[in-house]
Amino acid sequence: MQTGPLLDEAYVAAGKVVKVFRNFPLTSIHPNAMPAAKAAHCAGQQDPKLFWSLHDWLFANLGVWSNAANAADQFRKQALALGVNSAQYDGCVQDARTEALIQRDLQEGASQGVRGTPAFLLVRVNAQGQTQTTRNLSGALPFDQFAQAIQELLAAQ
Repeated sequence: MQTGPLLDEAYVAAGKVVKVFRNFPLTSIHPNAMPAAKAAHCAGQQDPKLFWSLHDWLFANLGVWSNAANAADQFRKQALALGVNSAQYDGCVQDARTEALIQRDLQEGASQGVRGTPAFLLVRVNAQGQTQTTRNLSGALPFDQFAQAIQELLAAQ
């Protein structure tokens, strides 16, 4: 089983951690990364489950769309197949604020030391909402490495 579902089961579903996704489209490597990020964001604006469904499709089909001239059309077709409202989706994808939000994610990630993907930022926040501890993890790591890092953060007081 992949690490993501194991983490979701062991920590997210158990209420021990909150998972937050941030975009970090590497357009220098994947020319269609920004349209992909916009597509997933706009699907998620309608329903978080649609975000994750499109997100999973995007990563599973990276080789198909990464350099495709019609990538945005592929994203739209898949989003519609998943059940997005076409008018809302189209409006969101074309809205300049969508790209601005994604650019903000990029800048925030870079300021936290993110240089590539996948990257994971584990943050411990106190009751007042202040960051106490931060830990960066890079790469597709096994569950055990995530579990150890999460346990260390949860144990920190």
